Amino acid sequence: IKCGNSLIGPDFFHGQQDAFDEEESYRINAFDWKTEFSTIMKNGGFDAVIGNPPYVRQESLGEFKDYFQRTYKAYTGTSDLYVPFIEKGVSLLCADGLFSYIVANKWMRANYGAALRQWLKTQCVEEIVDFGDLPVFKQATTYPCILRIAKRDPGEEIQAVNVRNLEFVNLDTCVADERFSIAVSSLQDDGWTLTRRERHALLSKIREKGMPL
Repeated sequence: IKCGNSLIGPDFFHGQQDAFDEEESYRINAFDWKTEFSTIMKNGGFDAVIGNPPYVRQESLGEFKDYFQRTYKAYTGTSDLYVPFIEKGVSLLCADGLFSYIVANKWMRANYGAALRQWLKTQCVEEIVDFGDLPVFKQATTYPCILRIAKRDPGEEIQAVNVRNLEFVNLDTCVADERFSIAVSSLQDDGWTLTRRERHALLSKIREKGMPL
């Protein structure tokens, strides 16, 4: 078990060491993955990265925004904190390693998710399980989804599931019963909609015939 700021490396202090005293450096707690997990990183990375990153709104990230902007391709100045957590987690994988987080699904439609959506198209996204507005976490309204990514070349399709209710006994069975394929090429940069092919074709036809309001 290691303790540190997963998203901030020692390069955070480059060129500004004099601006941080010992107390400030301790508070920021930069984490060097290559040093702390040297054997694993020398062998290419972790076999699996799983987690539920913190749900932190962008308004409270002020002092770190410039660093995140420089360091993470999927991050924009208005992104919530889980966005760089996704990119960081995938970057720590070895070849054929697997990543899976449960995160808010807002990145699929929000403006701040545009960079993340573009970045995800360069990754091998295997599966997205979307819970919509179901109360997965009873104490918080989070609109979660489960995202699974493999460290290999991007595929042409993503397996998707829209969970309709929480009455299932086993999530694996629910996913197997409800899973459908989405062509990556059909996912629009202005927002991702997880729909079956026939429904997507109908929606595309409607959009072509008129102007969306």
